[in-house]
Amino acid sequence: MDYDEFSNDNNPFAGSNHFYSNGISTTTESGEPQDSDTSVACLGVQSMDSQPLVNHTPAQFSDSTIVRITNYEVLRDFKNITTVFYKIEYMSNSVLRRYTDFVFLRSYLTKLFQTKVIPPIPEKHSLGRLIKNPFTYKSDTKIIHRRIRLLQYFLSEVISDPEIRQAEVLVKFLDPSQRSWHQMVKSGHVASLSSKSVLLTSPRNPTIPNPYLVYLPVPPLGLAKKYDSSLNSRIFVPLERKTKLLLQRVQGLEQTSKKLIKDFERDRLTMVELGGFFNIFSILEDQQKPIEEFGNRIDLTFLNIEMLTKSITVKIYEPLIILRLTLVATLHLLHYRKLKELQLSYLQEIIVKKQIRLKSLMERVTSEFKLNQVLQNNLVDSPSLNRAINELKMKKRKRKQLDESSLIIINEQLHKDDDDESFIRDHDNNSTLSKGSQGNWKTAIAGTSSSASSTKLHTRISSSHKSVSKLTPDELGSEISTARLELSEKLTPCFTNLMLDVKFISLEVEKNVNHQLANVVQKLCDIMSDWQTMVFSEFAHSCLKIWSNDTLS
Repeated sequence: MDYDEFSNDNNPFAGSNHFYSNGISTTTESGEPQDSDTSVACLGVQSMDSQPLVNHTPAQFSDSTIVRITNYEVLRDFKNITTVFYKIEYMSNSVLRRYTDFVFLRSYLTKLFQTKVIPPIPEKHSLGRLIKNPFTYKSDTKIIHRRIRLLQYFLSEVISDPEIRQAEVLVKFLDPSQRSWHQMVKSGHVASLSSKSVLLTSPRNPTIPNPYLVYLPVPPLGLAKKYDSSLNSRIFVPLERKTKLLLQRVQGLEQTSKKLIKDFERDRLTMVELGGFFNIFSILEDQQKPIEEFGNRIDLTFLNIEMLTKSITVKIYEPLIILRLTLVATLHLLHYRKLKELQLSYLQEIIVKKQIRLKSLMERVTSEFKLNQVLQNNLVDSPSLNRAINELKMKKRKRKQLDESSLIIINEQLHKDDDDESFIRDHDNNSTLSKGSQGNWKTAIAGTSSSASSTKLHTRISSSHKSVSKLTPDELGSEISTARLELSEKLTPCFTNLMLDVKFISLEVEKNVNHQLANVVQKLCDIMSDWQTMVFSEFAHSCLKIWSNDTLS
């Protein structure tokens, strides 16, 4: 967020004998907002620092359930670091929370309500501002007051949602007895969500453990750009296109309002300089009263411009920031739904590959079974085929004898190695090989593992990458049983649950995004109406009052 346009709001008459040398309004250390001076109040434009962000949502709750951020306090947190705490008043209670606490709250709400557009919070300090003001960027009252307005908007929006309002994480966030809210969240049932990706949770019940969630694959995120489906192209691509178009319009209005603020700020500085010239000129010339009155009107005009820039900031610029961040959150929600659909397609491909592999394994078992029946029963009447069958039997018998003789040779060699090892051990009592290391050394020579489970795991992993024709009978049987188990008890139930999740997400996201886009359009209309009826009209009326003929006496 760019705050440079608000960083040079110093009094131009500070240090002089001018009437406004002491400023118009001040801010105390406790952070209590102060009212403007009576000379400014007569202009018809009030101070904007203490004014909440304009919210065009109709009031649905009583005064006791309205949330307010009244002021701020600079305290030390649990890490003994000086931090700004915001005082929240809700249902006759007050609680202090940091900006970081709001960040964690929104993060948890995003994972708890995965199909809703969670209202945005103000962005963090920009790197440019941190470099420009490395020691005072945290204590800038302009930034603090802006955060108060935007954070109050965030809390008002989440509390207005009946479902979010009942969430335990929000209830404890507003509970004054929970002093260290960050530590409380780490120990609650929501703590499990902090380290989990939203792709590995169920949007229907994010906090309830599901045994099938451990089998969910995480597809490569790069596939999301090229992925498309009939559901996505029919419903969600038009929604995404509409959201991006609105985002472009809002960004254009935001840049325009930002430029207006900078232009009015330059005009204000010009009027300040002009008013100073007239005040000096009134001292030097004989006709002091007319010149002094004209200079005072110049001063009132630049104060009017200052109030105008604050009014544009609170009623136009900051609501546009909220709309922009809301549309960005909407795009993130649409992207998340697309990732869940991609995850379903990715899991479906895994299941199809498993089924094809299992089918190939079963076909080999069936063909070998039929061949063995033919070899055992000599069911073929052809003499040439019987001769070939007898040759196959002889080859199998010879292969079996060769395997047995090879096994005898290997065992003899192992026995010889054991004798050599025992001789070396008896010859050298200071050998560095312990019994455990000797066992590992022998198993490494024999090509076997000391653990039966590790043998099965290694066999299963290596056999799954082998060609079906090269599998041994043991590997064949092990892989068939493993594939059947994974398909029937793991992947297929996981696919069923994920398909229900995608259906639920698609319905809810479509409904919530359409509702959110309608709200954005309505708020844009309200902002334009505020510009015509409140911001510019008040400025024009106050300027007309200053320069009207009735005040020339």
